[in-house]
Amino acid sequence: MKKGIVLSLSALIATQVMGAKVETDGRVLEVTKSKKSVVDDNKQLGTLNVHLKAVTVVSDKNNGFAPSNGSGFLAKLKYESADLFTDGLKAAMGVYATGTAGLTEWDQNTQAQGYNKGAYGLATDVRGREKGVIGELYLSYKNKYVNAKLGRQTLDTPLTKIQISLVPNFYEAYMLDTDVVEGLKLTAGQITRMSFGSRALPDGGIIGEGTGTAGTNIDSRDFAAFNTGGQMEQGEFYNMGIAAGLDEETKGRTVLGATYSGVKNLKADFWLYHSDKIANDFYTELVYTVPVSETMKVDLSGQYLVQKDTGAALAGVKDFNMMGAKAALDAKKWGVFAAMNKSGDNDNAIAGQYFNAWGADPAYTSSIFSRNAYRTDVTAYKVGGHYVIMKGLKFMMNYANYGQSKSTLGNNLANTARTDAYELDTVLVYKPSAEWTFKAFHALRTSEFDGIASRPAGPGTDPISPERQMSHYRLMASYTF
Repeated sequence: MKKGIVLSLSALIATQVMGAKVETDGRVLEVTKSKKSVVDDNKQLGTLNVHLKAVTVVSDKNNGFAPSNGSGFLAKLKYESADLFTDGLKAAMGVYATGTAGLTEWDQNTQAQGYNKGAYGLATDVRGREKGVIGELYLSYKNKYVNAKLGRQTLDTPLTKIQISLVPNFYEAYMLDTDVVEGLKLTAGQITRMSFGSRALPDGGIIGEGTGTAGTNIDSRDFAAFNTGGQMEQGEFYNMGIAAGLDEETKGRTVLGATYSGVKNLKADFWLYHSDKIANDFYTELVYTVPVSETMKVDLSGQYLVQKDTGAALAGVKDFNMMGAKAALDAKKWGVFAAMNKSGDNDNAIAGQYFNAWGADPAYTSSIFSRNAYRTDVTAYKVGGHYVIMKGLKFMMNYANYGQSKSTLGNNLANTARTDAYELDTVLVYKPSAEWTFKAFHALRTSEFDGIASRPAGPGTDPISPERQMSHYRLMASYTF
């Protein structure tokens, strides 16, 4: 009954956005109303963007590792003004509200047989209470020479975004880019604070497994991890050093980037990130497109990521590198791809893994619940494809294998990998009309630490099941007119 209520709720919310466009990203359904002008007495006052999402978990293995129930919604309302004082100067505010509408069962008896674990990643508040976040609050200025944005914002750079989250990470930053030279875009900025999105708790726990490689270095236990006596919360802004779980404020993160597209069918990216007192990151990616016909192309891609400690090295010694390659063939009704990543083999497993504390995920082999390419000594492979069965019906499947890394569960040297890690994702999207969208989603996954209990037995208690496997189903539906 609960699941039916969730799907009905999704449709009900969607009908509130008249003329909305339904979009999907392969993971959650979303109802989006594109920017609409706000007009008063024939004078444009700005643009309004309304964005609604709803998602529910159908089931999993009830093993205390994967979420076996949970529902979440997002309601986004963003306003951007018309020009203020001068051409190109605008102000904007975006509010993101999430919650579970009381439809998630929070089973606290973690020792119970068949533990029914709630999906913590579906709301900004880790207990599922309704919570609003002013994630965007900025001034922007744009002319034919420069584009500047100052304040709270999302950042579309390789090492400042995670691909999957109901609510994204937000950053307080000062960003400037220019493309004065044809085919060359230059970017510079300073990030001072950040706010973790709704999926940060799973990033630290089920996905990162305490390694600090999946987008946050914060302990997943109720997201209270740093030793200042405070409690870290999703949806709140923290200094970059505190957000990294290092108990010390820093000057933030400096970003420098260059994107070159001056050669036909070629795009080259070069990025440098300097995190004060912590580490330097260098990332580069090359993408070359080979047209095969009017309806078919091949994309050949390569990437390289390096991280070295710097300054006081608050996160310890860091010596990480990862390379990747990908080939993708896309046609009108179908597409296939193959990708690989290889991370460095370092005798110091913790130093050799990527310190991924501020939300990054450029690796080609990342999956919905797996980002093992950032661990030490990983050779990862991923293959997949999609097929348009008929108009409105699309099938997608991806398989990734990560082998066994040298990283250890919770960075405890006694908890080494026991089996090859893998994930198989299957998605079916059906869109019979402009009003309706249906989606069925399944993730089959085994952790490399399968067989290690998430908590040892204590006096008079039993440990949580050592099974670290998923067979995860989600259903999504949307209706709009």
